[in-house]
Amino acid sequence: MEPEKLNDKPISPAPEMPKPPERPTESRLNRFLVRTLRWLIGILIVMGVGALLVIFTLYRPLQQRLGDSQVQGEQSDQRIADLESQIDSLSTFEGQNKDLKAELDKSELHVAILSARADVATAQLALAKNDDAKARLALSKTPETLKMLGGLLDADKKKVATDMQDRLDLAVKGIGVNTYAAASDLDVLMTSLIELENAYYAKP
Repeated sequence: MEPEKLNDKPISPAPEMPKPPERPTESRLNRFLVRTLRWLIGILIVMGVGALLVIFTLYRPLQQRLGDSQVQGEQSDQRIADLESQIDSLSTFEGQNKDLKAELDKSELHVAILSARADVATAQLALAKNDDAKARLALSKTPETLKMLGGLLDADKKKVATDMQDRLDLAVKGIGVNTYAAASDLDVLMTSLIELENAYYAKP
């Protein structure tokens, strides 16, 4: 009988299995933030790539050009310095050249005075020997000498050369016509030449 009683006991239901936790559904805000973050990351990547392109395509060439320009500027400065040095040297040479030219003009003037004196002395000797032809020949080149002499004189002494030229003309006209007058004119011309020589070359 007892077994039957045992069979009469109510059977307890089997325990229910726990359900797995449900995955919370994403909200619209989360989806928006995710998309926004992705866009920002993409934009940053694009900007980074763009920055690299700018650096390698623009900045580096510009930097190279700037370096080249600086080198060229330094070379130009050196060239300017060289030219300035050359100008200084040329200025020095120009000063020396002026000094040399002044000395040359002074020497040429002395030669002209001595040449004119030699012509006049030869003509005086010829007149003393009554050799009119030789006297004229001795004075044939004297006008040219006096002209060159006048071009070498200082401005305040130009009239001296003109007076000597006039005196020479009188002497030449007097040769064969009035020997005494011609000799006197030659004496005056010789005196003028000696005075001119002393004015320039006499030692104090």
